[in-house]
Amino acid sequence: MLISYDKIRTVLIVMMDRHLGNLVVSLSSIVALQEYFREKNVYFVVDSAYREAVESIDGFDRIFYFPRREIYGSNVLRRAALYLKFIKKIRSISPDAVIDLQGGSASSAVSFLSGAAYRLSNSSARRSYVYNTKIDLPVGKHKVHSYMEIAIALGANIDDPHYLLTASERGRNSLGPVLRKHGITSEKPIISIHAGAGNIHKQWSTEGFAEVTDWLSAQGFQIIFVGAGRAQDKIDATMSLISHKAYNLGGSVSIGELMALFEMSSLFLGNDSGPMHLAAAMGTPIVALFGPVDERRWRPLSPNSVVLRGQEPCDDCRIKRKDCDNFPCITLLSPKKVKEVIGELLAK
Repeated sequence: MLISYDKIRTVLIVMMDRHLGNLVVSLSSIVALQEYFREKNVYFVVDSAYREAVESIDGFDRIFYFPRREIYGSNVLRRAALYLKFIKKIRSISPDAVIDLQGGSASSAVSFLSGAAYRLSNSSARRSYVYNTKIDLPVGKHKVHSYMEIAIALGANIDDPHYLLTASERGRNSLGPVLRKHGITSEKPIISIHAGAGNIHKQWSTEGFAEVTDWLSAQGFQIIFVGAGRAQDKIDATMSLISHKAYNLGGSVSIGELMALFEMSSLFLGNDSGPMHLAAAMGTPIVALFGPVDERRWRPLSPNSVVLRGQEPCDDCRIKRKDCDNFPCITLLSPKKVKEVIGELLAK
């Protein structure tokens, strides 16, 4: 027994990673831990940016939302005040045990400052000295196993690593006016496209997205582009090359509305990204476009998905991606191949 079950009353499960994809693939483990500790007081820490992504999960209501954007967007004095206020909230529940699934810099600080006697994370955590119990993670397996190993080691049961989310009624209701404003109807099938990604080595060509968009639009699909931040530049560039009708909802929908959109989409097409993982959690069929990133670690967790790339990535590129000029593993992926796979997936 890694944590003395009988000696604890309050458990704090920390998953405050800033990447949406990591949160999504950790959900099966979080829910399993919630069930395992059902006789205890269970609290959670999640990044405030993803409030809407977890609000529909049953029993997921004792949540501390880490105000990352507010903290890091403030001056030094306000930053310190916000952080201390957050830590004070954590300490107010007097947690006996902290389970830090990610083991990042921010989460390790929260784990240490929580005052919990038991502090558990993975052995490769950023500040491993903070924890008095550490779990060795599997090598070469999907990222979901990094979280599952911790949950299983504690005694939790996980039947299926693919956790399915449900859009909230609030998300569905608020999406409706957005769709109507843009002239999008529920009478015609929708395909959602996320053309952006956090890094250049994850991005398929603008011309490729434009060609596939025109092809799908000509078949009667409503094509909706989604994404925020830097992804909006990619959307604008793609839209400038499209000759058929498509819709740009980049930066216009919340995460809750995005979940509702994926729920009603016939297909998601996009690069390896957080929205890709969110679409998988919504049960949307997926065509995922990968570059040098290892799909064994980061493929969408959905049986109804296909991973495509132009060629196998070079061994060096998997490790030192900055040494590659044009990332042929993703740039050589042809629109023809993408169309073929989309057609096969839609035919199912």
